[in-house]
Amino acid sequence: MKKGRRIMKGFGLFLLFCVVVSFFVFTPGTGLAKEVTLRLAHSEAVTNIRHDVCLFFVKRVNELSKGDVKIDIFPAGAMGSHQACQQQVATGVLDFYITTAGLVSTFDPTRIQELIELPYLFDNYSQAYAFMDTPYVAKFYDPLKAKGIHYLVTWDNGFRHLTNNVRPVYTPQDMKGLKIRVVQSEMSINILQALGASAVPMSYAELYQAMQQKVVDGQENPFMNIYASKFYEVQKYMSLTKHQYSTLPIIISEMTWQRLDANQQNAILKAAEEAAPMFRKLVGANEDGQRKEMEKAGMKVNDVKDLTPFRKAQEPVYEWAKKKWGADKVSELLAEVEKTRKKYPVGGKVYFGPEDK
Repeated sequence: MKKGRRIMKGFGLFLLFCVVVSFFVFTPGTGLAKEVTLRLAHSEAVTNIRHDVCLFFVKRVNELSKGDVKIDIFPAGAMGSHQACQQQVATGVLDFYITTAGLVSTFDPTRIQELIELPYLFDNYSQAYAFMDTPYVAKFYDPLKAKGIHYLVTWDNGFRHLTNNVRPVYTPQDMKGLKIRVVQSEMSINILQALGASAVPMSYAELYQAMQQKVVDGQENPFMNIYASKFYEVQKYMSLTKHQYSTLPIIISEMTWQRLDANQQNAILKAAEEAAPMFRKLVGANEDGQRKEMEKAGMKVNDVKDLTPFRKAQEPVYEWAKKKWGADKVSELLAEVEKTRKKYPVGGKVYFGPEDK
């Protein structure tokens, strides 16, 4: 009997040990490593620079976490529309998504995130990159935590340009009557309407077919998206209007973030920060080549030599922003932007990441 009691006691201690170990391995914040496999989705084709950067990000997270964090990638809208993927992140169904400030703002009643996508804020990429890396911009995403969305860093989407099947655009007057697809963002809609176009909000996944079937005359996107999605196959003209710098924040589910230990969180954040300058360098380095390839395929690409009329046309958008978020908030933003513009003037020093400060 005594022997039996000793065996039962030993077995009980073993079970207690297993429970304690399980608690520490699977309870967030304990600091003990636990292997996890996460899911990252994005909207672009695998031929897009965005996918290449995602591959780098996934590899670095795995290296920095010493194999504790593995990430599977779901490209080309495989997990659904922008709205669907963002909702999945908010509810913890999806771990990572790559979005824009305007799109993710739908989770904040104030939609303050749209403010950093005002038209013609920046003259060059260095200004845009340096500004997006500031603590000032990071604070715009703080309200999203309560909605289940955790902001990591901003990658690069590029300056947005116009394509259409009707005519080349040299002045805002050339925009009159064009039906242009835009992302589902009030800011984007207002920018295109201020230029005289008819803005048509539409899912990115539906866009190619919509242009092919002439549901819309055109769309607006950065070089890399237009090229990688082969919009030149269904669009005749591309005009370099540079009307908006489009942010590309990478977000992670707050639920996912909280269940990771500190080492895993650090690995993810560091990898995201390392990917930012890599992404930015690839965008700038490839635009000339992408332009040549699209022209070779038959698209007519024209520079817009005088952007002054386009900037002037956006004055109503700035007035709308002042009414929506307050004149003081818009003035504060412009003052912060001006600091960056002075530090990185056109023809001045180049900025890709914090190491360039």
